[in-house]
Amino acid sequence: MARFLGLLCDLDGTLADTEPQHCSAWLNLLESSYGLHYDEHWFEQWIGTSDRTVADWLIREHGLSSSIDEMIAGKQEKFHAIVRTEGSSFPGVAAALAEISAAFPLAIATNSGRVDAGVVVPALGLDRFTDTVVTATDVVHLKPAPDIYLLAAQRLGLPAAACIAIEDSTPGGAAAKAAGCYLIGLNDKVIHADEWCTDNAAALRRALEMLREG
Repeated sequence: MARFLGLLCDLDGTLADTEPQHCSAWLNLLESSYGLHYDEHWFEQWIGTSDRTVADWLIREHGLSSSIDEMIAGKQEKFHAIVRTEGSSFPGVAAALAEISAAFPLAIATNSGRVDAGVVVPALGLDRFTDTVVTATDVVHLKPAPDIYLLAAQRLGLPAAACIAIEDSTPGGAAAKAAGCYLIGLNDKVIHADEWCTDNAAALRRALEMLREG
């Protein structure tokens, strides 16, 4: 049986219940700044992807004159304001992370950029559990490419194959498996998962159980 030595966690939708805030920020920006009306169902297709991917699609789809960086900056401003007042982790996640981080290496591996992660992680108190946070800003190729997970494992001093990953999206799951991680999926969008656990805190406790078996 494989021996697992560390845990790599996605951020949004896995540790941080921030997907609603990402959605609100995008919808607000698009309506207020561009007169574009989208809803939550439209945003669902972008869960797990980067802001740069969303902005690039919007600009090409609507022939907008804004640059990708300008659009992202506008969205980030709205998102950060919401997160600082409304952001939260999922029930039981903080307690599970405290137990894991006390005994095993832990890293956050997110398709969010460094600026977003730099707001979300401390706003939710996740910096109590790890200072290893790998973001889209740190790599050339984003999820579903394996780069973010490979770098996160490297920064823990571990091979990715010795790490468990927890993910909530199709691109994230593909990235974790391409890196060689054992994958716990939080929903059926994580089609590459080795197993599924639909409760976020329970998924972390399952990872802890597997780490202790090693």
